[in-house]
Amino acid sequence: MGSGGHSILVERDAEMAALMDALAQMGQGKGSVLILNAGPGVGRTALLDAFLRKAAESGARVCAATASSAEKGVEYGIVGQLFPPDGGLSAGLRLARAIGRRDAGHDPDVEALFDTLCRELRQQPVVIGVDDAQFADAPSLRFLLHLVRRLRTAPVMIVLTEPTGPDSLPPSFQAELLRQPQCRRLGLLPLSRAGVAHVVAPHVDETEATRLAADFHAVSGGNPLLVQALLTDHRDAHRRDQEATIGLPATGAAFAKASLAWAYRDDPVLFDVACGFAVLGESATPALVACLADRGADAVARVMTALDTAGLLDGGILRSAVVGRALLEHVDVESRAELRRRAAGLLRVDGAPATAVARQLLAAPVAEPWAGSILLDAADKAMRDGETEFSLDCLRLAGQNATTEHEHAAVVMARVRIGWEIDPRLVSPWLDELVGALEQGSLRSADAAWIVKHLAWQDRFPQAAECLRALTERARPDAPGATAELLAVRHWLRHSCPPLDADAPDVGAPRAAQPRQVSPASYAAEVLGQVLVEGPGEYTSGMAEEILRGCRYGEAAVEDLEAALLALLYADRPDRAVFWCDTLLNQAGDRSTGTSVAILSGVRAEIALRQGALHTAEQHARGALSAISRSGWGVAIGSPLAALVRAATASGMSGSAGAWLNQDVPEGMFQTRHGLLYTHARGHYHLAVDRPAAALDDFLTCGDLAKQWSMDVPTFLPWRTSAAQAHLALGNPGQARTLVREQLARPGGSTPRARGVSLRVLAATSELGQRPALLRESVTLLENASDPVELLRSLADRCQVLHEVGAPAKARMTARHARNVADSCGGHQLFRKLFKDEGPENTVEPDSLSGEDQGSESLTAAERRVIALAALGHSNREIGRKLFITKSTVEQHLTRAYRKLGVRNRTDLGDLLAGTNLAAGASA
Repeated sequence: MGSGGHSILVERDAEMAALMDALAQMGQGKGSVLILNAGPGVGRTALLDAFLRKAAESGARVCAATASSAEKGVEYGIVGQLFPPDGGLSAGLRLARAIGRRDAGHDPDVEALFDTLCRELRQQPVVIGVDDAQFADAPSLRFLLHLVRRLRTAPVMIVLTEPTGPDSLPPSFQAELLRQPQCRRLGLLPLSRAGVAHVVAPHVDETEATRLAADFHAVSGGNPLLVQALLTDHRDAHRRDQEATIGLPATGAAFAKASLAWAYRDDPVLFDVACGFAVLGESATPALVACLADRGADAVARVMTALDTAGLLDGGILRSAVVGRALLEHVDVESRAELRRRAAGLLRVDGAPATAVARQLLAAPVAEPWAGSILLDAADKAMRDGETEFSLDCLRLAGQNATTEHEHAAVVMARVRIGWEIDPRLVSPWLDELVGALEQGSLRSADAAWIVKHLAWQDRFPQAAECLRALTERARPDAPGATAELLAVRHWLRHSCPPLDADAPDVGAPRAAQPRQVSPASYAAEVLGQVLVEGPGEYTSGMAEEILRGCRYGEAAVEDLEAALLALLYADRPDRAVFWCDTLLNQAGDRSTGTSVAILSGVRAEIALRQGALHTAEQHARGALSAISRSGWGVAIGSPLAALVRAATASGMSGSAGAWLNQDVPEGMFQTRHGLLYTHARGHYHLAVDRPAAALDDFLTCGDLAKQWSMDVPTFLPWRTSAAQAHLALGNPGQARTLVREQLARPGGSTPRARGVSLRVLAATSELGQRPALLRESVTLLENASDPVELLRSLADRCQVLHEVGAPAKARMTARHARNVADSCGGHQLFRKLFKDEGPENTVEPDSLSGEDQGSESLTAAERRVIALAALGHSNREIGRKLFITKSTVEQHLTRAYRKLGVRNRTDLGDLLAGTNLAAGASA
């Protein structure tokens, strides 16, 4: 069979033109032989039939035959079809039989019969067409060779079709045929996407045609036989009011039959090898297919050529799983299962990914010792890739195969890990079972360490402590693995739940003589702990970036990713923290739920808060809370709630902040780092609603715990400046000053953000004459720290102080600067709260810098911007950095501006600008 009788002749113009040209040359006495070669289902039969019809219409005598493997043993079967006894060229059959008798030793008058046939053939042009010539019987092929050799100048055209692949024409026949000068080969290719669109267009509307053409081509590779079948199934589906799925065309009976038609072509080699590709899917390689199909490498290579020319292979694998599934429907159930079992074993030995082996096992389970571990590994990988259903299927099968306590515990542990990734509240029923398995010694050390973490996460501290003691008992000098796991979990506890770590007995490090391969991400908790104890440092921030550079979403534990991101944040590198956090969230794709997404979104909210991006902080914190259930958050819920409270408070929406604080939280949360953040945020809410005593109590509680837990660094928790603000509200400036000076002396206290905030609070405790300089430095530092919220607070204090020292123009310029900052970060509500006395009547618009001011009409826009910043007290270097110009350019602008305004220096400039429209324009 060729293409199953379908008459798809799209994109066959060049081949048809070649055939018609050969037909035309017969009128000049030139014979020709053409071989149409194509992959299965590409349409060689359709092309031959169409050409034979055209030849008959042109007046040529057409002699056609179709070979079949069922008749391959019938001698002269093809000759009999071409020259039937009752036909006009009956001498052909007699000649063929005479040639056969001569080859057997007889000596009939063959030449006389040839003369007779040649006279008959020369009476009019004759076209001889043989479809599927590879199945022709040997005597008929020998006869055709005799004709070719003797009829070079006769008006005879012979057209043969054959497939590419293992069942093509016999090599000896091809070699003899291709030696003849009048012989040519035409290769047919699958349809392009445009060709598929041309086939589809008459049957659907224009919009749907574009989409279907892309989908059909993706599945079929342009194979006309499969395209026609897809179109038939699509039309049948619509007739049944079923909409074809976008991206995966509707397939039914027609596609299944077409798949069998191209694959089972009277030769089992093609079918067996194609089934091997279908079973192995994306894991297919020529060697694996050869082993699975039990065929030689040469046979597999020939079939691959056939499939490739048919458009059905892409990169050495089947183009579409749809084709593979349709093909395997024609394999009986037991044979298909045996193929799957053999494929699982081959893939495992070949080192294929666990998920690839597991897919075979799910289709046909095997009772092998290695199957359970493969399924568990596949379940874990699938969960990290977001394939939840496949992951659960692997676990169900692994559970059915578990025979020992250790195997059963491993399956339960895997279920817990996967359930935790979906939502931690799902794992509670299994944790008790795992605690029992740990006590019985049925769990690995890594699993035991995991249980300690997540019992703490679930606010089950007593059980976590018991498991920690059990893990400690395993940590012996001769068990470096258990010791390393214990150290890893203790590093995590140290920054997440310090009381549990404090109660754990000491343990030495694993012996260096037995090194273990450890992921770089496993050092993240240690790096974070170092930042929380020692403050920011180049080494720790560099290590955190190195860890994140080597990790991708799903490949490392999310708690390790969280620790590395927080290490960067608390090392005062929010710019790098936001880059890496966004990178990880982008790698998560369109996932909006799950524990990993929740934790990363919570970290992103905290980063945004440190950058003064209040709306972004709220957005990510809300996303974190919606990614998993509230109960699933456990004690860690303190972090996203803290971000929401701080964002709402800073935005002036104390009502929303209070609503978030009314949420129920676990009691154990206050024994964790998350509780510190929550309590600190609550203190700021108390300050905002004029409850300074309650605020001071929260801040001092934070301080006591931070010191007790060795987390007393301002870049993590600036509780001293917060408490100082509460003291100021209570009228205790001396105590406030003491706290601020302590914070400035702490590790990390000199970073731009921490120092900028400290100087602002210190200014509030200082004499009036000292405040302008302190606040000016605070503003400069916070501009460099890129925290618009804290910058607004410092600008507000500076504006007030400038009013108090009798510099109203500079105060108005400071207010204008603050308004620009508020516009850039969306902090309008905070601006209105901080600048109550700087309403529209007291602030100025950029257009107020008009020509009515003496000398100002000649100032250029660039000069106006420069004197604006100069009047605010910025140095030339700072002005250049803000305006992205060189220091010398700043000096030139100032020189020209001084000349135009008739002033000598910055002091004269300030005096000139005070109380004028020009001053307002400068602030813009």
